[in-house]
Amino acid sequence: MTTDDSSEDDISSTEEFEVALGRVLCDALENGVDPRGTWEYRTEGTGSDMEVLVVELAD
Repeated sequence: MTTDDSSEDDISSTEEFEVALGRVLCDALENGVDPRGTWEYRTEGTGSDMEVLVVELAD
């Protein structure tokens, strides 16, 4: 996985973050990638490393 820090889609609010996250989750599902589970994001020393847990909610 590569990251592009020159993105024109800078996130500057909680609302923008939620929209971007929703887009990533929907794109994954539409392309056959199961986003459920634990994901690690390593910043290679440029910031805080993160762990994200995606859980499917009951209807």
